[in-house]
Amino acid sequence: MRSHMNLLARSALPIAILGGLFATAFADKPWDGSVVQHGTMHEAIGKKQDHGRVQLSELTKQPHFYGVAALEGLAGEVTIRDGQVTMTGVDSEGQLAVLPDADGRRKATMLVGAYVPAWTRRSVPNHIGPRDFDKFVADSASAAGLNTDKPFLFSVEGKFTDVRLHVIHGACPIHARMQKIDLPKEQQPFESNLATVTGSLVGVYAKDAVGKLTHPATSTHVHLLFKDEKTGLLLTGHIEKVGLAAGAKLMLPKQSDG
Repeated sequence: MRSHMNLLARSALPIAILGGLFATAFADKPWDGSVVQHGTMHEAIGKKQDHGRVQLSELTKQPHFYGVAALEGLAGEVTIRDGQVTMTGVDSEGQLAVLPDADGRRKATMLVGAYVPAWTRRSVPNHIGPRDFDKFVADSASAAGLNTDKPFLFSVEGKFTDVRLHVIHGACPIHARMQKIDLPKEQQPFESNLATVTGSLVGVYAKDAVGKLTHPATSTHVHLLFKDEKTGLLLTGHIEKVGLAAGAKLMLPKQSDG
């Protein structure tokens, strides 16, 4: 499978957060513990049942929705942060492209998310490598009183290290590698390795959910949001591995005191 060249290396584009771009409106109402799910990875990828299951605009009618998804037909990645939908696909030259949804009819084939009106924040005390990422999220959630046996949404703001990401283009590159499948040119994803990048993560922690919500060997399904300063475009991609720089802010759903 041919890997596309690093977008940053090819265009030398710095990536950064605009001041306030990822600011979250915090509310007092706690998360009710429920998670929204449509489809599974096994269905959409393994069984190739990648038809549209839920219209994205329907989910964002209610405020404070957060989620990660794959578009129908595995045509790109979707990240929803506080009701704001970001969709990224791959263009004919193998580069990242913003996918429009002017009429609000885009659908996801696989999606997991939650309505989270309020969050708690904690600073990452020291660098967390990719191998310790899942454990850090789980340990932090346990310390905050969350039940880590059940799926929950989380977000991280700040600087990330050792990042590997992809954007699907009709097929999943992780599944292709595991099955030793050479993807045809028209289905080759965008893939990139970044030493550092600043932005925001949106993800779900789901214990023992491989094939349902997560890929093998991980308990998280995470997307990166980052801004291309040259084009002014907000882009997203599926995280295969990521580390957290010291000072990044982990956000966990605020729960009821009762």
